[in-house]
Amino acid sequence: MLLLQLVTSGTLRALHLLSRLLGLTAASWQMLSGRVGVGVAPGKCEWYWRLHGCLVLLFVLGFSPVAMWMVITRMDFLRQNHLLFMVGCHRYALLLGSAVLTLYRHTSRQCRLIALGNKLLWCCRQLFTLLHTSRLQSSAHRLHTRDHLTIYVLAISLACSCSYTVFLLRFDVEARRSSLFFCAVLFVYVCQLCLQLSLALYLLALLLISHLSHHCNLLLAQLLADAVHSHETLFTRCLPHRQHLLDSQQRWLALELWRLLRLHRQLLRLSLRLCSLHNVQLVVFVIFVAVESIMHSFFSYFVTFSNWWLRKFHGPAPWNVEATVFTVAVFVQLSLVIGHTHRLQQIFRRTRYIFSAGVKDVPIDCSKALSQTYKIKFIFYSLQLHLYGLQLQVNERIFHLLACGLFRLNNSLLFGIVQTIIMYTIILIQFDKIMNR
Repeated sequence: MLLLQLVTSGTLRALHLLSRLLGLTAASWQMLSGRVGVGVAPGKCEWYWRLHGCLVLLFVLGFSPVAMWMVITRMDFLRQNHLLFMVGCHRYALLLGSAVLTLYRHTSRQCRLIALGNKLLWCCRQLFTLLHTSRLQSSAHRLHTRDHLTIYVLAISLACSCSYTVFLLRFDVEARRSSLFFCAVLFVYVCQLCLQLSLALYLLALLLISHLSHHCNLLLAQLLADAVHSHETLFTRCLPHRQHLLDSQQRWLALELWRLLRLHRQLLRLSLRLCSLHNVQLVVFVIFVAVESIMHSFFSYFVTFSNWWLRKFHGPAPWNVEATVFTVAVFVQLSLVIGHTHRLQQIFRRTRYIFSAGVKDVPIDCSKALSQTYKIKFIFYSLQLHLYGLQLQVNERIFHLLACGLFRLNNSLLFGIVQTIIMYTIILIQFDKIMNR
C-alpha cells in the first residue's frame, strides 16, 4: 500500500488491490509522479471500501462456524485418527479466529492507518527538501537491491502459500462430492490470506520507514562532515569577511540539523505507531506459523513412521511436497517480518553511532550556534547538539519494537520459534507412541 510510492510494479499494485478486496484497507493512493514524495497525493479514505471491509468482517464472522463444522465432519484425513483430529481442529480454529481478529483490527483502525501513510508521505517530502547533494538524491529515488529482493520473495511466498489448499482440493474426495465443503476449504484459505496480507502491508510500510531512516543517517553524516570541512577551510585560508561566512555556515547547520531532528523524531514515532497498530496481528502470526510448522511436521512423521498408519495402510504415504512448500512459505514470511523489524532497530541505533563519531570533530562554535540562533519552545527551549546526542542515547536504550509487550521482534525470536516447533513436535510424537502402540 505505502511502498507503491517507491516502486511502481504490478506485484505491489496487485497486493494493494487484493488487500482492498479482503477489507484490509480503505485508502486510495494516486501516483501523480514517478519520483518518491514528489507530487504524490495523500491517501484518502473511501467510505465504499470501509463499508466493504465491514461486510467482509460480518461474512467471515458468520461463515466461520459453518466452515469449521464442515472441516470437522467432512475432512477425511482428520477423521481417521483421534490425535490427527485434535491437532487439525486446533489449527483450523486458530486460523479462523485469527482472520476475524485481523479484519476487526483493520476495519476499526482504518483512519489511523491512512493517517500513518500520509505522515510517511510527508516524511518523504521533507527528506527530499533536506537532501542537498545529487548523490543523496539519486540514491533516495531508488530502493536498495535488498528491498527489491524482499518484495519479490514476499510475493513468491504469498503465491506458494496456496499450495496446501490446492493439495486438499485435488486429493480430498469430499471436495468433489460436496460443493459446500469445497467452498469451506477455499474460505479457510481466504482467511489465511487475510492474515498474510496484513503482515505484508506491515512489511511494506516497514521497508519505507527503513529506507527513509537510512537516508536520514546518510544526511546526518554528510552534514557533520560538511560542518567540519567548511570550518577548516575558512580558518586555513585568508578569506575576507571570514567571521560573517562562519556565522552563515553555523546558521545553515543549525537549521538543517533542527529539520533533520524533527524528521528523525517523526520516523521514530511512526515506527512505534506502526508496530502498535499491528501488534495483535504480529502475535497471532507468530503463533500461526509455529502451529502450522508443528502440525505439518507431525503429519509428515505420522504418515511415515506411525505404527497406526503403517498397520492400516501397510506402508508409508508419499512425501507431501505441497505441505512442505506451504510451511516454508509462511516461515519465510515470518522471517522477513522479524528480520526487517530488527533491521529498523539497527538503523535507529546506527544514528547514535554516526552522531557520536561525527560530533567529536565539530568545533565548539557550531554547538553554541544552535542555542544562539534558534529558540524553539515546542521542542526545546534551546536546541543544542549535546541534547540531540543525549536524545539518541536515550532512544537506543528505550526503543524496542514489541508485539503486545510480550516479546521483542528481533532475530533471537526466530531461534525461539524454531526451538518451540522442535519441542512440541517431539511432544506430539511421544503422544503418538503412547496412544498408537
